[in-house]
Amino acid sequence: MTQHLAAHAAAADVDGDIVILDVVGGHYYCLPDAAAAFDFTNGARRIIDEGLAEDLAAMDLTDQRPEPVSRAVLQTAARQLDGTDMRLDRRERWHAVAAYGEMLRFYYARPFGRVLTLAQAVGAQGPGRDTPELRRRVLAFRQWLPWAPFPGVCLFRSRMLLAFLRKSGLDATWVFGVRTWPFEAHCWLQVEDLVLDDTLDNVRNFTPIFMVGA
Repeated sequence: MTQHLAAHAAAADVDGDIVILDVVGGHYYCLPDAAAAFDFTNGARRIIDEGLAEDLAAMDLTDQRPEPVSRAVLQTAARQLDGTDMRLDRRERWHAVAAYGEMLRFYYARPFGRVLTLAQAVGAQGPGRDTPELRRRVLAFRQWLPWAPFPGVCLFRSRMLLAFLRKSGLDATWVFGVRTWPFEAHCWLQVEDLVLDDTLDNVRNFTPIFMVGA
């Protein structure tokens, strides 16, 4: 019987290699030169190679029923947010404290899949829009970031900024990307084609595999 990737499995074709993300467990699997074993046309998530389908089924990464792919297509990153970091006003300082409180509740010691599920559910507004207010708040967040725990960890930084933006009714798409040889996973926030918390030169090295907020 035809096998499809399970709803909790995301996949990306990275120059002919297939990378699969188990969103629940937070595990990545790299299948070198396996692009021909998959059919991703028209939103399909079908596994053509029967032997590979059996192997992935044993790992609980397949489903016999096709899962509709309704997630919006991410715009290719083309711009990065540049500008002078701004000071946080009194309201923004409170939002920064509240965002950190949210991290204590919904980030620390949470499994990867639970962090993503909670991010989808807690205060989500939508994919976000590039506005002067959003830009100003991101630049203000940068001024505060060096004082935050683990400021250089992309998962923490992006989730913290996402929480900070949502405190004022703003939002962004949380993008997870992968690269191979050597394998590396990364994440960043993006609004339309604008990268908020990273450089364009860096995120161009990664192929998006999963998104939160789109």
